[in-house]
Amino acid sequence: MKSNEHFMQMLLGLSEWETGREQKIGIQELSHLLCCTPRNVKLILRKWESEGLLLWKAGVGRGNHSRLTILCDITEFLASYFQKRLMDGKVGEAVELLHHKNLPAGAKRLLQETWDSQFGFVAIENDKRSQEILRIPRERAFSTIDPAFVAVAAESHFIQQICHTLVIFDLETQDFKPQLAYAWERNLDMTAWTFYLRKGVRFHHGRVLTGEDVTYTVQRLIQLDSPYRWQVDDIDWIEQRNDGAITFHLRKPNGFFLHLVSCIGMSILPHDVLFSESAIVGTGPFRMVEFTDDRLVLAAFDDYYRERAILDRVEIWRVPGSCSSKQRYQLSLAEDEATEDDSKSLEVQEVGCHYLNFNFRKPGIQHDFAFRQAIKLLIDPVQMIRDLKKETFTPAGSFLPERSQRMHFSSHTIEEAAHWLQKSAYQGEAVLLSFNDAKKVREEAEWLQERCQRVGIRLELQGITKGQFLSYDIAQHADMAMMGEVLQRDIELGLMEIYKNKCSLVHRFLDDDRLAIVEERMSKILQLQDSKERMRALEKMEDILRDEAWLLFLYHTKRFDHYHPALQGIAVDSFGWIDFSKLWVKSFVTSL
Repeated sequence: MKSNEHFMQMLLGLSEWETGREQKIGIQELSHLLCCTPRNVKLILRKWESEGLLLWKAGVGRGNHSRLTILCDITEFLASYFQKRLMDGKVGEAVELLHHKNLPAGAKRLLQETWDSQFGFVAIENDKRSQEILRIPRERAFSTIDPAFVAVAAESHFIQQICHTLVIFDLETQDFKPQLAYAWERNLDMTAWTFYLRKGVRFHHGRVLTGEDVTYTVQRLIQLDSPYRWQVDDIDWIEQRNDGAITFHLRKPNGFFLHLVSCIGMSILPHDVLFSESAIVGTGPFRMVEFTDDRLVLAAFDDYYRERAILDRVEIWRVPGSCSSKQRYQLSLAEDEATEDDSKSLEVQEVGCHYLNFNFRKPGIQHDFAFRQAIKLLIDPVQMIRDLKKETFTPAGSFLPERSQRMHFSSHTIEEAAHWLQKSAYQGEAVLLSFNDAKKVREEAEWLQERCQRVGIRLELQGITKGQFLSYDIAQHADMAMMGEVLQRDIELGLMEIYKNKCSLVHRFLDDDRLAIVEERMSKILQLQDSKERMRALEKMEDILRDEAWLLFLYHTKRFDHYHPALQGIAVDSFGWIDFSKLWVKSFVTSL
């Protein structure tokens, strides 16, 4: 261990960090702090004394305590150590230091300034050229970014920067555009779909894309029993006619097949590279440089088959706790160039909604329609939005904001809810509600808990992380759950995913009878060629959820993101994120 790191290890065990203040501490205690023998402690102390870091006075005789005095400029030492943690990518350690209870006020201010300067756009000068970097802080821990299992909007966006699919759904035209395939065709009965692969497309490890990579990607979804497996279940066999064309032969007609090959699960991976989530290889504009619990680092891929990204790197840092109050979005404001009033705003209406879902996989009162109606009236979104002053929320009666806008919503009384509860078989038993343990969702859960108490429902709350939602067997424990769903750019596919993807809470909470109803309807929808017909059928499926109270729609959210006026190339990609590959700035916020 380097001397500075060892010294910091000692500091973390001391009760006082002030320069010049003498404090009592024994060799045995230091031995424990430094994880070494008393003999080595004495050697280390002599070394630190010679470096001017501290003064050590050994206690001689019974009752005479040894004393230690820090001599170095503690603020300067901590700043240097903090900066080194950041440069080495040890973001978690840096954040812990920033929040440490013993951190002197002056050092905390300096470290906070250093921390704030890390985010947004920075330019790092080296011998050859300036590196243009976008750093994004985020509080939530990373979940999986394996294309076969990803289930969170942000992580899905990151994958789209690393990997590409055969075709891509275009938001503006509401149609498909070429991506790794430059053209495609199908037979008349929609049982054979042929895609013509671009020539010279290189993976990040240097090899050129072939049809074998497409076949491998499909087989991987099947072998891993991916939540996206349903999207390739109709494939009977894959014909690789040559390196430039590949044909999917289907078991039955599928007019939805273009949607399926454009999904995140069909992000093409190389067949000759053992998959590693910390070193994903794709064909996208950015290659993965690092992926740890603390940060994800992406670098521009110079051999990208389209126009190279202008940014050199994108770094997403995990920030547990609010250590950067200025960060309202991915970008920071430059204090010397722009104020908050000068910043530009980006309004993003998230496509999707927050909802409360009943668990039909577990026995309980939630199977009682009258009880579900009582909960529906208690969690009245109109009243919740009003009580909690959620200005950016609007009531939801659908997964789609546009459809909800055409609906009428009225507030309901506690008495109406109590009336339905009396009709139910509820006998005062505890009902467990699991929810995403973010501050705003906990506030909503506690609001519902209080209203339930007013009519005699004993609602117990269980906050779990998004990662736990995916790994924790929630269907074995929760009676109800509050969750949010953000749909991808292809709304039809996003709606299908809600019902078909095994990671979806809607799918996980349906019992066999209800799931059979959904599967029958989804099978018919997949065979429809006309998009309008499919949307009408999906709306009818949604109506069943609402009318039978299998699921209670709560609200839609709108986000107002602020960014520096020098930022150019703003293009909101799927899931409401900015497409990194299109970003550039006129001048950089920070130079390091």
